[in-house]
Amino acid sequence: MTLPLKPIKNAIVNGFRKTKTKCQKRMIKIRKRIQGSSDVEPLFPRNNFVRGSQIKTQKMDESNTALTSTLNVLRAALIILIPDYSKCEDLSDLNGVNSDGEKMEEMLTAHDFTVETKRNVVDIEQVVKEFCKKYKKAQTLHFHYSGHGVENATVEINPNWYTVNTAGKTFTTITPAGDCMVGSQGDLYAVHDLTYELMENKPDKVTVTLDCCRNSRGFNKDFVKLKHKRKISLSQQQNIAVIYGTSNLHTASDSNSFTQELYKIYKKEGLAIAILDIVGKINQSWKDCGIKQICKDDIVKVGENWESYMWPSAKNMEDIKDGLDDIVDTEDEEISDFDMKEFVLQMNDRVLKLEAENKFLKSKLEMNVNNQPKKRKFTEISKVPAKVRKISFRIAQTAF
Repeated sequence: MTLPLKPIKNAIVNGFRKTKTKCQKRMIKIRKRIQGSSDVEPLFPRNNFVRGSQIKTQKMDESNTALTSTLNVLRAALIILIPDYSKCEDLSDLNGVNSDGEKMEEMLTAHDFTVETKRNVVDIEQVVKEFCKKYKKAQTLHFHYSGHGVENATVEINPNWYTVNTAGKTFTTITPAGDCMVGSQGDLYAVHDLTYELMENKPDKVTVTLDCCRNSRGFNKDFVKLKHKRKISLSQQQNIAVIYGTSNLHTASDSNSFTQELYKIYKKEGLAIAILDIVGKINQSWKDCGIKQICKDDIVKVGENWESYMWPSAKNMEDIKDGLDDIVDTEDEEISDFDMKEFVLQMNDRVLKLEAENKFLKSKLEMNVNNQPKKRKFTEISKVPAKVRKISFRIAQTAF
């Protein structure tokens, strides 16, 4: 009796499919156990721990590498350049800003500063905070800004957000006032807040150069309670120097900028400038060139705390002078090692030897001429004029 082929074929196929499905489910279950699924007990329960420790080790290695890179930096500088104000209707672009950045970077890198340059920054405050966090172990910091600035007298208020007392309405605002830097989209960042952030980690020295305007922009008729200023301790104020590219309420030149003039002085002074002389030298240079702009500094002087500071060098004035004195002493030693008396004696010995050689050659020549004129002929190879002998002996008598 023969069985139909179709039922046999279907039975084989169905059996194969069931077996395949069971195998797939089994493999999935094994895979989940290996991977440590939450609803299945892991086949190798220690794997997760090992993987987790590896990930933790990797993260620690990455963080340690980043930490080491910042710990080793002793002199760090942040340069913020904002030439593009196309998103601000009332502010023009500044074509000279990029050149300012190149010159400032050259000066700082020549004196072992690790320099970070940021362009067209929207939120200056955030960039400064990230920089301070990254280089919190640095001993010396420098901040440079080239862009628009303002002595802000207009603060943004919400007309529905105020308190009322006998004096009238009091509005609270988060808009900074006073000297401010302007981000690429018009956001303000107060110079006072900048100096506070830079001093937060208590570095040994902080210098700031601000190449921007300081003119006023409008006012508000309502009485406004401005954002408070945080107090900087007296000891910290002694360690920070701020140099403004222009005076209060005046504009700053873009073509003949403070940074351009600072770069000239830097080159002229031999790549290091006494920080207390910077303002005087730049203002004098501007005056000589007929440029109607003056810069000013804000430096707390206590005794001679800034007297010997050479910007942007890591060495102070005494170190530089000691280096020059060492060079001069070395040159003096080389000159003193030169003994004039011994030199003249050596010259006289040489003259005497030449004279003796000259006499010997003359006698040989006379003998050859008399005895064998055609076969041999000696030529005089050394001759000392009488003038040379006289000069030599005159020098000797003077030296002795």
